Amino acid sequence: MGPELLFSNLKEKLLAAGFNLVGRVRTKDYSENAKLEKRVESIYQDAKSIILVGFAGNKYWDILKGFLENHQPFETANEDWIDEYTILKFNLLAEILEKKNVNHKIVFPFRSSATIMDFMLLGRLAGFGVPSLLGILLHPEYGSWISLRGAIITDIEFSSYDKPLSGFDPCPPCSKPCITACPANTVSLNGWDWNKCMNFRLDSPTCESNCFSRRACPYGVEHQYSEEQLAHHHKFVIKSVKRYWKKET
Repeated sequence: MGPELLFSNLKEKLLAAGFNLVGRVRTKDYSENAKLEKRVESIYQDAKSIILVGFAGNKYWDILKGFLENHQPFETANEDWIDEYTILKFNLLAEILEKKNVNHKIVFPFRSSATIMDFMLLGRLAGFGVPSLLGILLHPEYGSWISLRGAIITDIEFSSYDKPLSGFDPCPPCSKPCITACPANTVSLNGWDWNKCMNFRLDSPTCESNCFSRRACPYGVEHQYSEEQLAHHHKFVIKSVKRYWKKET
């Protein structure tokens, strides 16, 4: 199976699982723009390509909930469904790659490997979005309602790669309702103050299950996560912050 056919096969399985953002980035392009400590060579010396995977919009949650209904043991055994489901589906992809004798490494933007790679940079290079005042990528159709879930690093070389978005720079001309919507004043013309945001969320229940600034963004409104989905995301962001960040401050 050639590289293009293999990619199509992987993409088909990812789409069926709810991951509707699948792009290819040339390793060289990523490493030329990444900080030294986040370059691919430190993970996989012979890497040539990176397959970046994520989901956009609210359909993913419907697919995930359908999976949970049909796999009760999985739902019962796991609390962080999104991350565990991601790992499960990536493990199935790894089995396909192993059967095809394709060398690869898998990296996730969560848990212990969260800081190994610059996923924001990967997302930009794959054309998934552009940086925003919210500190996350904005997609032309889905707005801020995207989530990067993992990267497959491989020594396969593809005939073509995705490119950064051109001509899309939404924040400068926007009226910026995201700034006034934030109850903690963490969003400004200078961007998003991560430390201030996390401190506020750790001390107050105001943003426990919602992000007012994200909801206020005019891009991708029809693709916003449901209250249930966003609450689930927030629940585990806070748990992660308490575990990995608060201890050190």
